[in-house]
Amino acid sequence: MRLKLKYFLCLLPVIASIASGEEMINYKNISINADTVTLDEISNELSLKGNLRINFGDFMITGENALLSYKKDELLINGKPASIVSEKRKINGKADRMVIYANLSVEMLGNAELFSDNRSISSKKITYNINANK
Repeated sequence: MRLKLKYFLCLLPVIASIASGEEMINYKNISINADTVTLDEISNELSLKGNLRINFGDFMITGENALLSYKKDELLINGKPASIVSEKRKINGKADRMVIYANLSVEMLGNAELFSDNRSISSKKITYNINANK
């Protein structure tokens, strides 16, 4: 099920809010693809299951499922592996789980690998901060 969320603006604070005086990137072209999308208003969470694919800016994130917690302001992505790719920025990363926070930091947890240009990093945990002004 392809879902272009009108209310995906709710995700913008999680994925693209930047507290700086510099020019912000336009992340309005966001799309989410998942087999099942469930909004739980009681717990204030959005659940995405099956063949997850999120495109925003020049990034593509894939995984098996995700949980957006509006209370915690975080997007948790599970996969085996979950991945984040930007051809423009020459970034390619994967891990068992990824957590994306409102400040655009990505925490890669479990079997984490990050490739950028000619550098590669592997660890149990990698934190990558997306520079929105590239």
